[in-house]
Amino acid sequence: MKQLLLLRFSAMGDVALLAPVIQAFTQRYPDTGITLVTRQKFAVFFEQFPNVQVVGADFDGRHNGLKGVVRLFNELRLMASFDVVIDAHQNLRSSALKSLFRLVGVPSFTINKGRAEKKALTKKENKVRRPLLHSVERYARVFDAAGFPLRPAKPFQFPPFTSVEDELAEFLNRQSITTDTPWLGIAPFAQHAQKMWPFDQVAPLLAHLYANPSPAIFLFGGGAAEISQLEVVQKQFPQAILVAGQLSLAAELSLISRLAGMLCMDSGNMHLAALSNVPVLSIWGATHPDAGFGPWGQGEKAILQISTDILTCRPCSVFGNKPCWRGDLACLNDISAEAVAERVQQMLGENFTDN
Repeated sequence: MKQLLLLRFSAMGDVALLAPVIQAFTQRYPDTGITLVTRQKFAVFFEQFPNVQVVGADFDGRHNGLKGVVRLFNELRLMASFDVVIDAHQNLRSSALKSLFRLVGVPSFTINKGRAEKKALTKKENKVRRPLLHSVERYARVFDAAGFPLRPAKPFQFPPFTSVEDELAEFLNRQSITTDTPWLGIAPFAQHAQKMWPFDQVAPLLAHLYANPSPAIFLFGGGAAEISQLEVVQKQFPQAILVAGQLSLAAELSLISRLAGMLCMDSGNMHLAALSNVPVLSIWGATHPDAGFGPWGQGEKAILQISTDILTCRPCSVFGNKPCWRGDLACLNDISAEAVAERVQQMLGENFTDN
């Protein structure tokens, strides 16, 4: 069996977006195995696919620094004789690994991230506005360059996570919910503030949504700071169900697959919901779906944003990690709770089916 080494270390959403590509690969090339090097916690995204082995890189420990990368290279060489390396990350670590493999005769192919196009889209003046390739399509293109043309499913749905059925059932049995009302997920956080709708709008939003008829609302997040903020909201609305910190990632994915819709930011949770084939309503601020990071397989209904005709400064960043040059984050602050509630209700009305 031929062996392909695939590199994508982070972030969560970017790694998850490999799933449609890897699924298409395993279906078209059943005689070729994939070894994916990423963070161990992301292995759950690929555990259902045949001939896929995930190697958990420990870049905070044994694989840290140049010596750590060399150690990882030696460990990988002991695992298999690779025919090709596909770099779906394109950073210093992946470049170092590729160089080491080239020294032993293994060819490599590298993703084109379209950095120049993205810079043109987000510059302060004279932006070049056009929809760029989606990340999934960029992944597919580097596989094509390596001699493995494929077509990722669109939309895509993770295979069922059967190993966590008992964990999820136990969690749901502790909640006072029914299946005769739509289940809505709300994931109000993102990696950067420039991608996050003001958190103080979440309580007014819930007040709108809990008017009759009301959905069952699940609150998603991660880490102590986010959980603390969600707990404050839950004290105001005790009927809201706190998911953050309660379930394994696989069980969260299984729960997401049962939702009638997910309200989220431009975030990892947006990608997880879209890849679960769940209708998404994503709020966009400093970033823009045209940069190629929109919810895979979903259209304009999945996007809530202030038009670039109104805020010509948008987008000002590819990843949302640059400060707002206006200083007011109007792209997020000018989106009202009423407007979000209206779009959520439209989404639930169009997509609700009994769980």
